[in-house]
Amino acid sequence: SVLCAHSSAQPEPPATMRTAVAVTLFGASTVVLQGCSSKNSPSPSPSPSPSPTTTTVPPAPPASFNCKNAGANCVQCDVSCDPSYAYIRRLRQGDGEVGDDCKCQICKQGYAAGDDGTCAKASGAAPMVFYAYYAKDSESYAFENQDGASALGVIEYLHREVAGTTSCEAKQGQAAQLCERHFCIDRIHRQRITMMNPSTVYTERTGQFGPWNSFNAAACTPASDCTKRFEKYGYNVGCMKNPYDPPFNTKPLSGGNYYDFPGECPLSDYTKKTDDCKKAQPGGQCSQPDGTSNCTWHAEDAGYVMIDDLSGITSIPRPSGSGNFTSFHEWCTTMAGDVNDPDPTHHPWKGDYPGGEWAKDTTPKQKGQKSLPFWLNPGQDQADQARASALEDLFAAKYPDSPRLPEPVCDW
Repeated sequence: SVLCAHSSAQPEPPATMRTAVAVTLFGASTVVLQGCSSKNSPSPSPSPSPSPTTTTVPPAPPASFNCKNAGANCVQCDVSCDPSYAYIRRLRQGDGEVGDDCKCQICKQGYAAGDDGTCAKASGAAPMVFYAYYAKDSESYAFENQDGASALGVIEYLHREVAGTTSCEAKQGQAAQLCERHFCIDRIHRQRITMMNPSTVYTERTGQFGPWNSFNAAACTPASDCTKRFEKYGYNVGCMKNPYDPPFNTKPLSGGNYYDFPGECPLSDYTKKTDDCKKAQPGGQCSQPDGTSNCTWHAEDAGYVMIDDLSGITSIPRPSGSGNFTSFHEWCTTMAGDVNDPDPTHHPWKGDYPGGEWAKDTTPKQKGQKSLPFWLNPGQDQADQARASALEDLFAAKYPDSPRLPEPVCDW
């Protein structure tokens, strides 16, 4: 998977989600909007009958409403869809059910509202703005030639590849680090993406996204497929939905998307990106994407949050009673151990969480071991969406001036 980023040069890992310079991505949620509902939508409540001499004025509408028939690609519907308007509406119209006459006001990106109030695919290539998330370590590096994910996608990556680990692989000139996560991942970074793919992408499948490939060590793989892709579609932004097998593969509308962002010299790894290569293969990154073959995406740094805060580690009291744990390393050395390390002298502590934050239950040593509540019930839509929402809420709390952006539809 390509959702995770780690920086130092090291031997190519065996799995598909490695980047030596950029983050490994496959790997939680402004709010992942599904259909036309919002978790902030008001609940219906009985209203008292108004006095004959009193005019009832509806309150200011909330940001979005529950829609009955506007369709799955609607983000915000008109006021008649809000349950709190039911009583007033029936007084004025005398009949009808809430939601019967809903029309969509804001459609998901790549869709447009028609005369019937539902959302249909745009008639051609269209600009889109969304967030891409990726898991990474503390190193800094440019964002290009790597993969990213939706909020739910990065959660699924972390769940499958990171949460059940307690050691960081050896880096060049360094030994492996115990009581650190896989690839020393400690945070989720976010980029605000502006995208407009070439018209050849839309022509192929009447969608906004193109084909997706994994980037390993900042190189598009497999190179032969990537070469054909870039020749046919330009340096398009690609997407793939629900890449994992059960229990991590969720339903198509759940929003578990992965994206890729081809930059300069995308066919070579980070050790071979020469000036000549960058000139011959300019990639798709530019300041104002216009849908030409080498100007398809632009990224703006949109901050990061720490996984320790997301999973709840920094809210767990130390057994000593002296405040809460401050990091995964501190929590791990007290409560966990590396069950995959055959040498018991490397982890002499005996805690309740030998598998890390999440007990995968894939080995006898992990059977029955504890998991942090945040990571329970992998692959269950409701639990996954809650984790994704928690990620988005954490970003919103840290960056209150940043807008919440709906996830785009992965339509390749």
